[in-house]
Amino acid sequence: MIYEEMDVLIFWDEAAPAGFQRPLVRALSALLPMPVRFCESPLLLNGFIGSRRQTDASVLLDSLDLHKRRTRLKDLLLLIVSADLCRRNDEFLFGLARPDTGTAVVSSARFGNEYYGLPREDDALIDRLAKESAHETGHLLGLDHCRNRECIMYNPLTLEDLDRKRRGFCPACKKLLDAATGI
Repeated sequence: MIYEEMDVLIFWDEAAPAGFQRPLVRALSALLPMPVRFCESPLLLNGFIGSRRQTDASVLLDSLDLHKRRTRLKDLLLLIVSADLCRRNDEFLFGLARPDTGTAVVSSARFGNEYYGLPREDDALIDRLAKESAHETGHLLGLDHCRNRECIMYNPLTLEDLDRKRRGFCPACKKLLDAATGI
């Protein structure tokens, strides 16, 4: 499927870190060959699991899918939340994409240094948000995980994995991305 004439629309949840919307849009715009824009999220977040103190990412994707169907929105949707995400059989998730519906969710919960007892560093938070958001958007555009540990499409299981990645696609993934977007 060619994704020409389509934007990436970022729904920014009100509880997600404030003030990082524009830097994230700039970073994603530099990585992706399509327009990126943001707005406040019109969704009520569901899926909180009290016993885990986390939110089920699949439930959030269900809400995004329903919103897309109701509004007949064709753009790719990326929801940024502050809630710590999980899914059955996973301890936590940085993000999750549903390529067949064009929806993805990314959590900022584990991206701030404060989560690990370290001093706040806004540049690190933006970098992590950009990498994971580009990763999930890559899935929406049909890309799979890459074995190149520096590529955006490498599957980060730890914060170290995420930090090691460059803010870019490896040549093989870039070629697939260009083909998917009609460049």
